[in-house]
This record gives sequence, C-alpha cells and structure tokens, in this order.
Amino acid sequence: MRDSIHKLAMKLGNNPRVALIKMIQGGLIFVFGVLILMVADRVIAESLAQEIVALFGLILAGCGVLWTLVGYLSMSILRIYHMIKKKD
Repeated sequence: MRDSIHKLAMKLGNNPRVALIKMIQGGLIFVFGVLILMVADRVIAESLAQEIVALFGLILAGCGVLWTLVGYLSMSILRIYHMIKKKD
C-alpha cells in the first residue's frame, strides 16, 4: 500500500506543467458547474427538471473542485515530496 502511494506521488509530482493544466481544467469545470446552477435558478421554472439540472451542476462543480485540488497538490506538496525523495 505504501509503495503504491509512493509511486503515485512520484508520478504526480514529476511534471508541474501537467499539474498546472489540471488546475486550469478543474477551475473551468467548476465555473461551468456554477453556470449551470445559475441557469437552473434563473431560467428554468420551478419543477423537478430544475432540481435535476441544479443537481447536475452541483456534481459538476464538485468534480471541478476535486480536479483542481489534485492539480494543486501535484504542483505543490507532491512536487516537494518528489524533489526530496529523488535525491535518495
């Protein structure tokens, strides 16, 4: 288990360019999810369809936050971990 976590950390912390791309993608997914929430609130009439669209937007925004978090961790903490362990 620990070896697989170590391999994953080394893989994710190896390329800061990919981590930045993940952060940007996650931010865009989050913004798109919030946009869907706003459309559901202001454009769609109150109904079950509005709630389903709002739920989809909320799930999409949550996925965007998680994807941005992976990119941020890869860019910062895992990068530092990669530099420390690379010299061993």
